[in-house]
Amino acid sequence: MTILGGGRMQKDYITERLKFLTELFKLCWLSILGVGGASISILVGPFDLRRYAWAGGGLVLTLFLVTVLWHTHRKMHQLWTELQKGGAS
Repeated sequence: MTILGGGRMQKDYITERLKFLTELFKLCWLSILGVGGASISILVGPFDLRRYAWAGGGLVLTLFLVTVLWHTHRKMHQLWTELQKGGAS
């Protein structure tokens, strides 16, 4: 950035991005608990193909959310490291 105070703008951008990713991280955890718990509870009951289909869909969605959670955590860690390097110089 060639704008005066570009370092401050970069730091503010990283800070705001970390805030957003933190909220996304919380949302993923709550969704994993809700969808995963509901999928497991659907399996408790008499055998029905529709039950297993819904539970399977919920478990696939839970695996997707775990992947998003992992990616979000990695990105947060990278941004935090970048923020620390910028603050040290």
